[in-house]
Formats: sequence, structure tokens, C-alpha cells
Amino acid sequence: MEPTKETQKELIEETTNMLEKLKEVTANPSTQNDKDHVEKKRQVKNIENPFKNLTHRVTQLVYWENPTHSGAILAASLSFLIFTAYYSLFNTFFALAAILIGVNWIYVMGFKQFQSLINQKPVNPHEHLLVNKPWYIEREDAEKYLDSIIDTANFVLLEAQRIALVDDPMRTMRHVFMFYILWTLGTWISFRTLFGIGLILSFSTPITYQKNKEFVDEKLYQFNKFLRSHFDRGLTMAKQHSGGVYEKAKSFAVTKGLVNDDKTAKKEE
Repeated sequence: MEPTKETQKELIEETTNMLEKLKEVTANPSTQNDKDHVEKKRQVKNIENPFKNLTHRVTQLVYWENPTHSGAILAASLSFLIFTAYYSLFNTFFALAAILIGVNWIYVMGFKQFQSLINQKPVNPHEHLLVNKPWYIEREDAEKYLDSIIDTANFVLLEAQRIALVDDPMRTMRHVFMFYILWTLGTWISFRTLFGIGLILSFSTPITYQKNKEFVDEKLYQFNKFLRSHFDRGLTMAKQHSGGVYEKAKSFAVTKGLVNDDKTAKKEE
């Protein structure tokens, strides 16, 4: 018995529907992956600056909004630099660990012996800390800190990529100039001395500029004007000099027969 036209039509529709479903099933993973990739790329590009809050705190420090806090930070930082210039952090850490733990051991053992002498059960005087305040990191806190570290690392890597691959030419040139200055200074003075100078300037320059803003701005404007005038004059002289060199080189090449003179070429034409 041959199938009727209606039966054939139904078979064709069912086959078409099955093919469309199969196409959707095979196409969805790829499409979804593309969407996820685009979304991930968008998220990477829109990483927020993790140093925003830190920038505000640093501004408060260097502008001495809280003189006691700023002075304490500056004094502690300079003391640390001076200390590390004469003593090793490695030796200092293990020396302090040996002394403090040794003194605490003597205290605990003496406390237990005293309890035994007065007919009490020897108990560690730090028992409440051992039971109620153990030293460990909560998993939730660790995940939060890890996310912050990853965001910070991604932000730094993206900024480094934009600088190294010249996303903004002027910004890249500023960093090249800064790196060159640090490189040059590093050949003359040690990193510790350079860091100490930078620390002192960081705490003194902003507040000095704020107190003498008008005077400093005027001097900076005059200096920039002076540099610009000399730069323009040098650029004009360079153009004139380069033009004369070009003419001399061209006449020399024509004399030696390396190139044809424009006038001779026109006559030959």
C-alpha cells in the first residue's frame, strides 16, 4: 500500500522538525561558548580599580589630615628602613621567635609547677585561648581574600599590557621616561636609599605644594613656557638644517651620477 500525499507531507514535516532540533542541539554549545567568551571578555575589560579605597587613604596620609597618624606611619617606615640597613630580617624574626616562645615556655611551666605546689590541677594558663580562639583562617574569609588578590593581579596585568603594547602612546612614553629615571637613579644609589628619599618626598611634597600652590603653579607655567619656546625654536632649526642637508645630499648624488637631476629629466622627456 503506497503512502498518501498527506502521509508523505506529515513525514516530511516530522523529518524537518527533527533536523531543526538536531541543529539546535549541535549549535547551542558553540553559541553558548561564544556568548560566555564575549561576556568573560567584557568582564575582564571592566575590572574595577581595586586601589580606589587605598588611594583615598594614601591621600589622607600624605596631606597630613591626621598629623598623628601620618607622623607615626612616616616614623615607623623610616625606622624600618634604618633597622634593615644594619640587621637581617631573617635573623631578627627567628631571634624574636626563640626569645618570646622560650620566655612563654618558662612562664607556662612555672605556672603549672606553682599550681602543683598549692595542690591544684596543673592547667595551661592559655587554655581559654587554645579552646576559644584557635589560630586558623576561616574558609569564607580565605575565599574573599583570594578573590581580592585575583582581582588586584588581573587589574595590574591589564594595566601592564596596555602600557607595554602601547594602547595609549603618551601614557606609555610617560612610563618609559619614569622607568628610565628610576634605572638611572638605581645605578647611583641603593634601593633602600632611593625608597627612603621617595618616602620623605611623598610626605613632604604634597603638603608643601598645597601651602604654596599659586607660587608653584606660576613657576611651573613659566618653566613650561620656557621649555616650549626652546622646543619650538629647536624644531624650526632642525627643519631648516635637515632641509639644507637634503639639498646638499641631493646635489652630491647628482654630481656623482647616482640620481638624475629633475631639470635634466624634464629636458630628456
